[in-house]
Amino acid sequence: MNMPASAPLPTALVMNPYYTGLGIARALRGLRVPIVALCSEAGVPGARSRYFDRVLTAPNGRDEPEALCDFLVKAGAGFPCKPVVFPTRDFDVIFLERFHDALAPWYVLPQPDDSPILRMMDKLELADVATKLGLPTPRTASCDSAESLELQASAMRFPVIAKPRYAFQWRQQGLWEKVGAQKAFIVESRGELRHLYSRLAAVTEEVLLQEYIPGVDMDIVVCCAYIGRDGQPKGHFTGRKLKQSPPLVGTGCVVEAVDCPAIVAPTFALLNAFGYTGIAEVEFKLDKATGIYYLIEINPRHWDQHELGTLVGINISRLAYEDLLGRALQAVLPIYPAGSRCVWVAESELALDVGRTVLAAIRAEPASGRFRRGMAVAVQGWRETSALLRGRRIYSMWRPSDPLPGAIAGWGLAKDVLLAVGRRLRGA
Repeated sequence: MNMPASAPLPTALVMNPYYTGLGIARALRGLRVPIVALCSEAGVPGARSRYFDRVLTAPNGRDEPEALCDFLVKAGAGFPCKPVVFPTRDFDVIFLERFHDALAPWYVLPQPDDSPILRMMDKLELADVATKLGLPTPRTASCDSAESLELQASAMRFPVIAKPRYAFQWRQQGLWEKVGAQKAFIVESRGELRHLYSRLAAVTEEVLLQEYIPGVDMDIVVCCAYIGRDGQPKGHFTGRKLKQSPPLVGTGCVVEAVDCPAIVAPTFALLNAFGYTGIAEVEFKLDKATGIYYLIEINPRHWDQHELGTLVGINISRLAYEDLLGRALQAVLPIYPAGSRCVWVAESELALDVGRTVLAAIRAEPASGRFRRGMAVAVQGWRETSALLRGRRIYSMWRPSDPLPGAIAGWGLAKDVLLAVGRRLRGA
């Protein structure tokens, strides 16, 4: 799709104005592109961003995919030219693949109709392809019964990670809470694994096992890249997770842009092996004992922390937008400022993590020492958080030039904390 220089810029249609979608709107603001969000829930803070020209209330693609398809087909005629679609969740990716033929006449979709994207989201196939390429990959196996669990576990070194084969499987409606609201579990023994599987099997029979790479949150690094529709790399940057919530198996709530050249070539080799074009975040974990970076997973779409790249000269959203319009792109390289840190921060998650740590410490103390212990842990948490936040920062919600999302999110967090404290006091 090549646009004449005088033609109006196509709308960027962002699926869901949460962290990821809000970051897309803010990253595209310099292009003066019309930006429209699809939102299926009331009160989402990101929907109040000044960078969304419109917010359309639409069916949720996770729960009502057919209804969302009908909505988008009808809405397509209302745009002056085909909008460029930006998915922000795995469910969005699946939705766009399923309804590709119905949507393609009305929208510029991020993937061609023969995309390998669903294969890349399969963690079992991802591990198989990586292993065949010679990339260090933890031993990975799928189990769909108690018998296969015993068979696969007997060939693995513990601890292992238990997780879904596809990340979205545990996030389907009604399942997230039933699996403990965690995207993965670290399992120390076969007995513990049997107990976990007996609980998970009531929700989903298939569970993926992967040998655990020892280390801490800061050993997890990512290569974030854009491959153009011509198959050539157009930009990338690397980063590391400074803090996850929950630790080791959670989502990164503080992520730093750092130069990690060891994972760049493996990233592009893997994406090329699939024949993939588009946005991808490829995650590795460093085994300090061997100095080897092991492949963990791929996100073949925008992810929460993508806007971090703008601090080192890589605007993933802009690259995607211009490439999907058929514009010629020159490859760009990241510039990591010497002596200065660049971090992305999910402020609500970070605050909740500190709060949970303080609460756990208070509960572990006898009643007479709880106040003193709580204050000591709170002060320590403040010092550790301040150290994490040194340098240039991008916050997931707060922005002085776009204050409403952060203010609404902050008020929501404060209200939830006050309600939780009130419930605890009433219970006491």
